[in-house]
Amino acid sequence: MSATSDSIERFFRSGLKLSQLRILVSLADLGQVTRVASAFHVTQPAISKQISEIESALGVQVVNRTGNSVELTVIGQVIVACGREVLRHIDLARRDVSALASGTGGHVRLGAVATIPEPLTANAVQLFLRRAPAASLSFVEGTLDRLIKLIEDGDLDIALGRNRVTSTQASLVQETLYREPFVFVTGTSHPLGAPEREPDWRDLDACRWITPLHGSPAYATLIEALNEHGVGPAAGSVESSSLALNLTLLQSGEFVSILPLSVVRQHTLRGTMRVLPLAPLEPLGEVVAYWRADVTVPAAQLFAECLKEVSGELLGD
Repeated sequence: MSATSDSIERFFRSGLKLSQLRILVSLADLGQVTRVASAFHVTQPAISKQISEIESALGVQVVNRTGNSVELTVIGQVIVACGREVLRHIDLARRDVSALASGTGGHVRLGAVATIPEPLTANAVQLFLRRAPAASLSFVEGTLDRLIKLIEDGDLDIALGRNRVTSTQASLVQETLYREPFVFVTGTSHPLGAPEREPDWRDLDACRWITPLHGSPAYATLIEALNEHGVGPAAGSVESSSLALNLTLLQSGEFVSILPLSVVRQHTLRGTMRVLPLAPLEPLGEVVAYWRADVTVPAAQLFAECLKEVSGELLGD
């Protein structure tokens, strides 16, 4: 079996079928012909025949067989890597054609880290649905690394986070929506929460903290700021990425923490939280939107515009 420039040309012009591409991608994921056959609800010989047809048309092996397992050759890996993108775009086309045909207007998959202010996501969703009342939207909350991976894999349209990232995808767009400070806060029933108190950095040393998760950029920034003033979290402190939990614990009056100013505002107006008179953490104030430049879903583009519009209003700009 040997490949020629003509056989390769014919293979990619007219020989390769979508069903074969899906089989190769599944082989890469599942590693066994029997598992692929089960996933496609066909017999094992039927899958083996498809592989043989690919190799015969291309003139080169795309898999190596070892017992019950198969391993992609270097050429097979190249086809699968590009094939995933082809199948992703086909799925996007299927979804959008189906949405347009049914009049739904498309679907947007949105993700955000826990520290993104709720008014940003909620107001953007409401604005989007007003402008595209037949569209739909799904939302997931997660860590930034997980959300970026979902975008890179084509499983998420837009994500919101707090940091610039290094991505394996050259097409990943990172756009700053706005900047706001992270401020030091506590509940009004905390000893430092009384309005007559004027706490300084030394008063924080004996406090129990709610900190971001260890190893996160937010945690590193906070600890660096505390260390500069000879302060450290006391015993009984909590690490949490849950905004809902953090707000509940703060209002219990036992903890000190940092929060985005836009989140704190509504609680200070209600009299349940106090911003401590300490210098805010400016490096954490960026809100960044991420998406793939090669995704041109109209609904996702509209939602990105809604995000930008709401961002300009959020801090009264």
